[in-house]
Amino acid sequence: MKQTLPTKHLLHVMSTIIGLVATALSYANQPEQTCQTNNITQTTPSARFQVNLNQTVTDSATGLMWAQCLVGSAGVDCSQGEATGFTWAQALLAVSAVNNEKPPGGHKDWRLPNIRELSTLTELQCAYPAINLEVFPSTPGSHVWSSSPYHFYTHYSWYVDFGN
Repeated sequence: MKQTLPTKHLLHVMSTIIGLVATALSYANQPEQTCQTNNITQTTPSARFQVNLNQTVTDSATGLMWAQCLVGSAGVDCSQGEATGFTWAQALLAVSAVNNEKPPGGHKDWRLPNIRELSTLTELQCAYPAINLEVFPSTPGSHVWSSSPYHFYTHYSWYVDFGN
């Protein structure tokens, strides 16, 4: 999970609010999401989330609010634009830019989630992407940055791979 590769997506977080940032990979040839609904219990059921009208999502299990779309994408189904890729350092800085421009839901205190917060969005019964697409539509199966540095090598950081 540790990583310093140059392109990941950013998931913005507010004190109790969070959003998404991922890697700048080509998503054109991504496989379609597959879910093992018969073998694995759903870990992020849609009923756990309140999808708000302002492109934010509130997680009733954690109390966190997430941006529904990855940075760079927008729209009701997050299909407008394309997710922006960042290095970890760029992702940490990009939050300020988002807060100063058009922040999701009008909230101006977004931050990058830590690895524990980000991991709560992983849908273990699905792959490509391993996230609930009803709640976070058009999310590609790729890496998403957290704000957590790797303990032994602080120039490395943690991310969640929503590919599998």
